[in-house]
Formats: sequence, C-alpha cells, structure tokens
Amino acid sequence: MKSFADAKGQTWTIEINVTSLQRVRAVTGLDLTKLVDKQADVFPRLAGDLFVLFDVLAELLRPQLEAKGMTAEQFGESLDEEAAERAVTALIEGILDFFQEGKRMLLKRAFAKVTQAAQHRRATTLNTALQKVESPEFDQALETALAAPTPGG
Repeated sequence: MKSFADAKGQTWTIEINVTSLQRVRAVTGLDLTKLVDKQADVFPRLAGDLFVLFDVLAELLRPQLEAKGMTAEQFGESLDEEAAERAVTALIEGILDFFQEGKRMLLKRAFAKVTQAAQHRRATTLNTALQKVESPEFDQALETALAAPTPGG
C-alpha cells in the first residue's frame, strides 16, 4: 500500500487488489494492470489527464471516503496540482507493487526510466518557456498589447 498527502495535509492510502482494480475498471473503463501496455494507453491517461486521475482515485479511495463521511467532490477540493502529482506517484507505485516479484522488478525499472524521461522533458519545456518569457520578443509583444486601445475605451 502506498500513501500520499492531499493539499490539506490529509493522508490517503492507495490499496491495490483485485477488488479495487475491478471497481476502477467498472467505473472508469481503465484496466490498471495494463499500466505499461502502450496500446492500452493507461499511463498517459493517468499522468496526463487530471480528471481521469481523479475518477480513479475517487474509486480507489471510496471505502476511506465513506468511512470519513466525505464525498468524492469534497476529496477533489483537497487536491491541487502538487497533491495530484503525489497521488499519481503513489498510485503507480501501488499498481507496480501489486504484481509478482519478477514482473514487479521489471516494471519498476521501466517506470524509473519513464519517470526520468518525463522529468527531463518537464525541465526542458520549463526552460524553453522561461527563455521565451525572458526574450526581447516577449517584452515587445507585451508592450504592443498594453499599448493597443481597449474596446469602448
């Protein structure tokens, strides 16, 4: 089992077992056991679509939510981007831990490489965006936009 903290500091535990996997598949259509299957497109959907991630988390955490008298919407109000990133990491690690040892080891190595590549891509994208914001062209475009007459003004 893996845990993560939401934006309000509440800790949630992700429990992956056959029953929880079946519930997720019934509600979302995602088969989490196909996490690294390119054709299944599970990992990109979890990591790249906040709303798919939320649906999966809400279903996995449903027993905890019910025990706390919380709705999925109340849980969603406690998630920001940083908490969602912690949640997706805990979710993926939990899914990987579900598998038998040999397969788990292989999947964890593959996931480590995917994570490293994603971090590199994120850093490169951020650096490129920062260079554009700091460029003279951006300053000129900003000045032009601010100097333009406003409608009705």
